[in-house]
Amino acid sequence: MVCLLIAVATFSACQSPEERARSEFRTRLKQEGRLTPAELRRLFDEIGLVIAGQPVHVRQGAVTRALDEEQRVAVLGMLSDPAAVYDSGLRIEGASTWRGVKAGGTPVMSEVDATQTLWIDVDTLVPKRYEFAYSMPGFGDYAYDLTFGP
Repeated sequence: MVCLLIAVATFSACQSPEERARSEFRTRLKQEGRLTPAELRRLFDEIGLVIAGQPVHVRQGAVTRALDEEQRVAVLGMLSDPAAVYDSGLRIEGASTWRGVKAGGTPVMSEVDATQTLWIDVDTLVPKRYEFAYSMPGFGDYAYDLTFGP
């Protein structure tokens, strides 16, 4: 037991200040309280570092496809404006904890309001799911499971 405590203390002392701050932030993301605007900005900055330059693939049912740049912006565009989103809370998916960010998504020329939600794995800071929902149930809602990389 003493060896375990020494190992934990040694590991935490070896972490850089950035890693310690990132670890504390991940702990905050797992807490129930709503994120502040500053925390949302930091979340978006952290996500940007993780997914920068990586291709995005979406899975909808049995079909998986890569997104082109226009589609990528449609799915991940809310990450460019933290002031336009709000914290949607936590969601447990298997052994993972996800935090949602929600924004308006009403299409141009539509009379029906819509929202879009991006669910982010708080351990990896990678977006995992995109959901688009109209205010009228069954009006054409859809969702994508997201993966990043080759």
